[in-house]
Amino acid sequence: MKVLIAGHTYMVAENQKKLAALAQLADVELAAVVPHRWHEPLQNELRPQRASGASWQMYPTRVVLAGNEMRYVYLSRDLHMQQVQPDVLLVENGAGAFAYTQFLMCRRKYAPRARAVFFTWWNLPYRARAPLHQLEQWNLRQTQGAIAGNQAAAAILRGHGYTGALEVLPQLGVDIAHFAPKKNEALRALHNWHGPVIGYAGRLVAEKGLRVLMRALEQLRGDFQLVLLGRGPLEAEIRAWAAQLTDGQRVHIQATVPHADVPQWMNAMDLLVLPSLTTTFWIEQFGHVLIEAMACGLPVVASDSGEMAQVVGAAGMVVPEGNVAALAVALQQLVDDAGRRVALGAAARARVAAHYTHAEVARKTHAFLQQVVAAPM
Repeated sequence: MKVLIAGHTYMVAENQKKLAALAQLADVELAAVVPHRWHEPLQNELRPQRASGASWQMYPTRVVLAGNEMRYVYLSRDLHMQQVQPDVLLVENGAGAFAYTQFLMCRRKYAPRARAVFFTWWNLPYRARAPLHQLEQWNLRQTQGAIAGNQAAAAILRGHGYTGALEVLPQLGVDIAHFAPKKNEALRALHNWHGPVIGYAGRLVAEKGLRVLMRALEQLRGDFQLVLLGRGPLEAEIRAWAAQLTDGQRVHIQATVPHADVPQWMNAMDLLVLPSLTTTFWIEQFGHVLIEAMACGLPVVASDSGEMAQVVGAAGMVVPEGNVAALAVALQQLVDDAGRRVALGAAARARVAAHYTHAEVARKTHAFLQQVVAAPM
């Protein structure tokens, strides 16, 4: 089965581990189309990386509107279809993305027998206006398979009239050899962190529930260290809040941490919290940082925003989003009970190993693509 996958996600070497796992499967011949550059919020411009020893072909391709996931387009006549001659296209940009329309149009001329599949995270109800609504509907009619990153996204697709094959599956897994329990006492000693270390990783923005977290920590009994990996517009507010804490309660903000170094920081933490809030324009789609922390054997506390309760399952603590008192109780329980932290951490890693490794995500993706290819056109 020749698979042509497309999306800016695979510009990053860490994310290519899923492609490596997919390419290792017996009947798969894999190629990937990625933009030649990309802009991410709060990050420098991305350029395609290339994992060493990769057994699949990468095609960096010029784009316009780099950074606009739904509107960017490739400057390519055939999107490499003449060379690859794929059995299946997997375009990871959403049902109404211009790039997906491009692939569907090129398929007509250069690979008419290829099945078309798209991936979407989008889990907020929406109604596209004309002509974008008509474009999305055309895309859906040309589609043989869809992968939704969460249950809400799957329901939205059905509500928009899509009746074809559908799988609920995250876009990426996690490397459990890299994200693994390896206690980092040296980092704790370097920063003089004593007592429980409560961690967070992500953008420092209101929708991530950081104001809720601050109010909850004000109710916490005893000392703690709060370690925030990330940057964003709330940083000044968080620093001003931290200045009012007692001597045994400290806040450390590490604005820039290369993704490869995240496990080192997580292994200096005792637990990780992700108290995201649903807003009019945003809802937590999955919470990938949760499975990274869980793979490191960390107990996690998450709000029930979006898909996070399904991700954590019974292997962590889930609290109602925006509920300061409930978050404070959950944090207090884990801070006070080292045995429970160990038990939840072990359960968390086992859950990731069973469901969220790159190999498992690749296996399930492959099974779905086989189903799509085998079905009548």
